[in-house]
Amino acid sequence: MSALTLLLQVSNGAPILALAEGENIRFDTRSDPAFEDNRDYRAMLEAGLRTLGAAVGDLEILASDIGPGGLGATRTGAAFVNALGYALSKPVIGLPAFELLGRTVWTGKGPVAILRKAARPFVHFGIFENNELVRYEYCERDTALDAVKNLSNVDIAGNVPLDGYPAPLTNVADMGVMAKMAMHAPGLPSDARARPIVETLQ
Repeated sequence: MSALTLLLQVSNGAPILALAEGENIRFDTRSDPAFEDNRDYRAMLEAGLRTLGAAVGDLEILASDIGPGGLGATRTGAAFVNALGYALSKPVIGLPAFELLGRTVWTGKGPVAILRKAARPFVHFGIFENNELVRYEYCERDTALDAVKNLSNVDIAGNVPLDGYPAPLTNVADMGVMAKMAMHAPGLPSDARARPIVETLQ
């Protein structure tokens, strides 16, 4: 068995755990109805390893979505991957959800506006274009809407509908995109851990 990458996406509110070899997804919990709306990350991981005939020691890269998004789910997901990384003496890669969503949706034609719910009247708001997250802020929904009105050929992602615009394309990042970002992450110290984004990018 080649080295595996553990991918955990949680900030969208519907946890997904996947295992990849390189950039190829070999297991995804969405293929098993038993894991719909399930937050038992250990059971998810054990099912994936069992499906692939692998062992926990085959995990070489551990990557966690760190939000912004659902606060409780993001924190527990990061805690799980951090603990596993500590136990295996492996660094953990934290991947910002807005970069994942932006890379999933971006076509190269126009920017992607990403909005996720926060404590009313606030939202998490970002703009992704030219293959990078160029803006992020924790702001009022109307502030985000005013900014979106100034964009041309914009696509919307996240879970906040905006009047006058089509429904958001998705609030779930592609797991293949997540695997690619994890594989190409810069070198990390051996004690690197995922730190959830609560309200602002640090």
